[in-house]
Amino acid sequence: MTRALKINIVVGPFYPIPPVRGLAVEKRQYAMALEYAKAGHDVTVISRRFSDFPSRETKDGVKHIRVPSFDPPKPGLKYRLMDVLYSIRVGFHMPKADVTVTNSVSAPLILPLRKAGKIAVSVGRYPKGQMAFYRRAARLHAASRYIADAVMEQSPGVASKVHVVNNAISHDFAQAIETERGPREREIAYLGRISREKGIDILLKAFVALASRFPDWRLTLIGPWEIARGGDGDGYLAELKALTAGVEDRVRFVGPIYDGRDIISHLRKADIFVYPSIAEKGEAFGVAPVEAMACGCAPILSALKCFEDFVQSEENGLVFDHRRDADTNLASALERLMQDAALRERLGLAAMETARRFTPARIAEAMLMDFQRLAGHGAT
Repeated sequence: MTRALKINIVVGPFYPIPPVRGLAVEKRQYAMALEYAKAGHDVTVISRRFSDFPSRETKDGVKHIRVPSFDPPKPGLKYRLMDVLYSIRVGFHMPKADVTVTNSVSAPLILPLRKAGKIAVSVGRYPKGQMAFYRRAARLHAASRYIADAVMEQSPGVASKVHVVNNAISHDFAQAIETERGPREREIAYLGRISREKGIDILLKAFVALASRFPDWRLTLIGPWEIARGGDGDGYLAELKALTAGVEDRVRFVGPIYDGRDIISHLRKADIFVYPSIAEKGEAFGVAPVEAMACGCAPILSALKCFEDFVQSEENGLVFDHRRDADTNLASALERLMQDAALRERLGLAAMETARRFTPARIAEAMLMDFQRLAGHGAT
């Protein structure tokens, strides 16, 4: 038997909800909050105070509590101390719940159990042994099988708490999934942070190598490069732009776009989407590729294990070996797609069908079933 639950969602300390500025984590948690509320549950999201957002409000059935916090510093001691201070503040303001979901590093250690209820940790990055410290948590929700395996290998003492629930795309992208791809431009797109671990230099080198043979193709990169927004800064952007010498007019760095509908309009024009991440221990699932797949792009991804939850090479995308001869391997995959419209069409259609598995409604259903088990109101 199931019943309405009181669910807290404690997002990290640096980005606001709704996610007018933020990364995939904030968008995903907000989408889940909306789905939980739609299903009749009492949902409270606790996030950072930001701009003119009220400290407390109820919007679209979701209660919001916003507490003072900070813009993100570089990862390090200051970053962790800010997270601790934020978690203390959250613990003071949060309401009593059956289940509290959080992606904050320190919150599972700090939040009072008498108010949090069962703590469910969203494991959205490759673990570094820290999961062993989360014995107060009732559940460790791994974003992919790869992450789940890593948690259990590193911290066997919490293996029984691990449960795989893939990440969801946002509502905008779920609604963008169609049965036909529609007309496409000769455009290659990237969506994500402009940082070294994303392998953007590999993509630029591959594009430049093919540019003279495919003069009507262009490359568009969407995402923030500022350090405060998750990028690697102006210096890294300058390095990347230097790689485009001779084809500068065909490569665009458009910066971050936070409105999902605007991103969709870009991706629906693109014929190919490339996500060349080399972050072996930085990626957990890959929401951006699935969002591009929802828009019908034919995807090319690096061979990270976490992408195996949604990409099967030659069936709904292409996969290139990023560990050796990455530039050459990516260029080879790009060349195949750039010269084969039928292959782009087949992979793009299959990609859209795959994306249907990761809509907020589908993922929220799986999460709620697990919350009911944690609260003792569902099948074990």
